[in-house]
Amino acid sequence: MDQAGNLRSLLDLHKKNSRPLPPAARVITVTSGKGGVGKTNFTVNLALYLHRKGVRVVVLDADLGLANIEILLGIAPKHSLLDVLAGKNTLEEIITHTHGGMGFISGGSGLVEMANISEEMLKITVQKLGALDEIADIILIDTGAGISNSVLKFVTAASECVVVCTPEPTSITDAYSLIKAVKDRGEKEPIPQLKIVINGAEDKDEGRNIFKNLQQVAQKFLSMELTHLGTLPHDANLRKAVRSQKPCVLSYPNTAFSREIENIGNKILDIQVEKPRGGMKGFMKRLTKIFGN
Repeated sequence: MDQAGNLRSLLDLHKKNSRPLPPAARVITVTSGKGGVGKTNFTVNLALYLHRKGVRVVVLDADLGLANIEILLGIAPKHSLLDVLAGKNTLEEIITHTHGGMGFISGGSGLVEMANISEEMLKITVQKLGALDEIADIILIDTGAGISNSVLKFVTAASECVVVCTPEPTSITDAYSLIKAVKDRGEKEPIPQLKIVINGAEDKDEGRNIFKNLQQVAQKFLSMELTHLGTLPHDANLRKAVRSQKPCVLSYPNTAFSREIENIGNKILDIQVEKPRGGMKGFMKRLTKIFGN
């Protein structure tokens, strides 16, 4: 075999043995204009359904100061993101595996610390959390509620954002205020794809009407397009599931709430993301940059 042939053989062997780079994870923030609308409950149940579908899901609790995910799951994590920042634990060690095998990370004060650590530590943190791209297909980030600066930073750093609201007029108004605040920040950061979930509606017609009104106002005054992911109904079993600290999709899989979670989950999987923006590593780079401003 001539020299060129040897070279071709080596290249073919290299291609055969090379592992393709893992695709970047989809980073989706879940937020709301006000508290008490079922945002965290939605996040947990959605994550569990997606996990059951074979999707590798990790939930990051970014609701600073609150531990609602832990309460809903009845699990107290041994570690948090702060342990990674401090170099005490690896990323894999701080993931708490819950019912059905879904993983979640307690953020807590570790997310606040990112604003205060050195540039070198910031790079290390981005690298460490960026490793989630290799172990997760979808990362759901449960943010705080409202339009505080910290919430808006998480929302605008992501490629996709789900806004949860209820039929209450105050919730709808606050959801619009959140959408407007995201639009206003668009001069500095790209606007994520905004998706709306109506929670606690009487029926699908009520949910569709609420979304239609919200969409019309957003188009008229903000020139923004929203996506309606679905309408979660009133469901007595949901309250029972919360009290038992076992999410509804596990304790009452055939109830109306769980069936709509399935519909929303399937719709999310069908959505084509136009600009993934670099997965978790890209999200972390943007977030740390925003925190520094």
